[in-house]
Amino acid sequence: MQMDHWILAAMWLFGFLGFILLIPRKNLRKGLLAYLMFQAIIWLCDMPSFEFGLISAPVREFPKATDLAITINYFFYPVLFSIYYVKKRVNGSIWSRVLYFLIWVSAVTLYDVIIEAYTDLLEYGSLRWYGMWMYIAFLFFISEVCCNWFYKDKAMFQTERRETT
Repeated sequence: MQMDHWILAAMWLFGFLGFILLIPRKNLRKGLLAYLMFQAIIWLCDMPSFEFGLISAPVREFPKATDLAITINYFFYPVLFSIYYVKKRVNGSIWSRVLYFLIWVSAVTLYDVIIEAYTDLLEYGSLRWYGMWMYIAFLFFISEVCCNWFYKDKAMFQTERRETT
């Protein structure tokens, strides 16, 4: 149980460092939007997942307040998604973008499966690793679509320079 708390602390440390070091200052707004968008979507999806026993978190930060895994689902995975979203190539070929997406989703799923297998931070109920892969892919895809929709009309976000005479 002590090791689980160390892992949670490491997630907080690596999450903060990853957000600060891997997201360029010029893309900070884009990273924050991606972070918040992923948080909102995972919250909507995790409530039923935990309620119906698809996933459970035996070791939690606030065991009397909620059944959800706060650090993993509301901090660490949103940070990973914001790094993914900021670093993705917009002008690459469709195959390179799909491959980039699949690599990220597979890496996050592998991390999730390792956490589930060797700690008490997560337990899959009736969900298996391939179900978790589809779940994470769904979260990444929907979050990316929403972020892309937000940034669709760039003219709205550009300031106009007016010359004064």
